[in-house]
Amino acid sequence: MITFNKPNLTKGMSIIQSSEISLSELVKESNLIVKVKFVELFKESLPVFDRSKDQNDKPIPPFIKKGCIFQVLGVLKNTARIEVPEKIQVPNENWRRSQSQHKETYAGGPSKSYNVPTYTTEVSPLKKAAILFLHHFQGMFDLAAKNAFEDLAAEEKITMLLEG
Repeated sequence: MITFNKPNLTKGMSIIQSSEISLSELVKESNLIVKVKFVELFKESLPVFDRSKDQNDKPIPPFIKKGCIFQVLGVLKNTARIEVPEKIQVPNENWRRSQSQHKETYAGGPSKSYNVPTYTTEVSPLKKAAILFLHHFQGMFDLAAKNAFEDLAAEEKITMLLEG
């Protein structure tokens, strides 16, 4: 009999539900809205630890956080008075859920449920975005919702919502 050392995927699975949000809700929820130009993709390796395992057990593969680096061309909204650098690193929207699922799979992390606010945009993928709707917290720039980006054609609508 052959056995494979695969993670136990039957333990429990995360539940992900989407809830549609409008442009006006997205503008309101974002503490930072910036005009940007794509620079390059990035990958960052984050170690994963399982405190319940013996140190001699097989190492847990690191979680790979991916996203885009953008040059900031302008700021449309900055309610938190954030010091916005010339270039910002914006991870893919789902990175926290993916990291949690990675831990659930490899390190016995808890199974979680998520409600994901989702914005409908014509722009795809993230690297083609010209305007980003962000949530800035503890020095990190995260998308305020799934697909929280637009092209320059939306700037006028966004400006009207900000002024309204």
